[in-house]
Amino acid sequence: MTWINFQTVRESLDVSEVLTHYGFDVKPNGQDQVKICCPFHDDHKPSCGLNLTKGVFNCFSCQTKGNILDFVARMEGFDPDQPRDLRKAAVLACEVFEIDGGSKETPADDQPKAKTKGEQAVKAAKRADTAGIGNVSPTPSAKVDATSTAPILEPDVEAVNPPLTFELKLEPEHPFLSDRKIAKELVQEFGLGCAKRGSMAGRVCFPIHDEEGALIAYAGRWASDDQADDKPRYLLPKGFEKSRVLYNLNRVIAKREQLIKKGEVVDDAIVIVEGYWSVLRLHAVSVPVVASFGASLSLQQVSLIVQAGFRKAVLIFDGDEGGRKGSEQALPVLASRLFAKMVSLEDGVKPDEMSDEFVAGLPRYVR
Repeated sequence: MTWINFQTVRESLDVSEVLTHYGFDVKPNGQDQVKICCPFHDDHKPSCGLNLTKGVFNCFSCQTKGNILDFVARMEGFDPDQPRDLRKAAVLACEVFEIDGGSKETPADDQPKAKTKGEQAVKAAKRADTAGIGNVSPTPSAKVDATSTAPILEPDVEAVNPPLTFELKLEPEHPFLSDRKIAKELVQEFGLGCAKRGSMAGRVCFPIHDEEGALIAYAGRWASDDQADDKPRYLLPKGFEKSRVLYNLNRVIAKREQLIKKGEVVDDAIVIVEGYWSVLRLHAVSVPVVASFGASLSLQQVSLIVQAGFRKAVLIFDGDEGGRKGSEQALPVLASRLFAKMVSLEDGVKPDEMSDEFVAGLPRYVR
C-alpha cells in the first residue's frame, strides 16, 4: 500500500527553509517567532505569525492557520482540508525539500496506528471501493485530520505515467543551455532549466508531457560534461514507462490542430529521433518531430503516432552502433502501421548535429 505519513513530513519540514523557498525574509524576533505579510489575503502589514519550533502559523487578520504542511499546501494552491490535496502537497514537499515522508511500499504490520478520524477515512475508502468500478477506489468521503498518521489509500490499479501533482522550479538561465546555443525562446517553450533540489538536483531537466499535454515526468541530463562516475548522464524517474510516451508529441499535435483550424495544409509525416536535443534542433525549424527516449520504438509509441493522424514516418536515429541496431528493430515496427522511411547518418553524427544544409533539405525525406 502506497502512503504518505503526514506527521513525518511535517516534522521533517524546516520552517525557515520553507519560508525562504517561497521568497519570505526569515527574521526571528528572538523567541522563534517570525512575522510575514500573509500570502493568503491582501496583506500590507505583516499579520501572519509562524513559530519556527512548533511549525505552525496563524494569520491574525484573515484567521487562516495550520501547520507547516498546511502552509505549503495553500502556497501551492491545494486545500489542506481535502485528503487528496493534502497528500499531493506532501508528495510535493518531499520532492522539493528532499525529505522522506514514508512514501514507500510498507508491510501492513509496519503501518503506524491511525487516529480515530484516520480509521474512519480508511473504512470509508473501503466502502466506496465496494460501490466503485473495478479495483479503483473513489476519493474517500470522510475527512482526514491533518495530524493523523493514517495512510491515504491509493487505487489498486494505477494509471501508466499519471500526471504529476507538482512542478519543479527550474533555473532557465544556465550555462549548460547557453553553451549549447539553445535559443531562449526554445528554453521557454519547452520549460527547460536546471534543478537545484530533489532527485534531479544538478541536472538540466526536460519536462515530459503525454499526448494531451499533461505533465507526467521530468528527465534530467547531468549539467556538465565532467560527470561523476556514480551518476548516470541521463536520468528518468523510477517507474516511468518511456515506451508509452513520445517526447514532444503534445506540441506536434497542438501545432497540427492549429493549422487544421486555419484551413492550412498539414504534413502527414513525422520525424522520429532518439533524444531531446535532436527534438529541439528540428522543432526550431518547424519539423514535426518526436523522440522515442533512446534507440528503440514500441508498438504503443507507433499507435500514438497513428492516433495523432500521421500516416508516414521518417526514422533518424544516431549515427552509431546503437542507432543502427535500433533502426533495424524500429523500422519493421513502424512499417507495420505506417509508410516508413529511414535516414542513415554518418558515423558519430546525431540529428542535432546535422548540417544546416541537410536540415534545410529534410522536407524531401518527409514528403
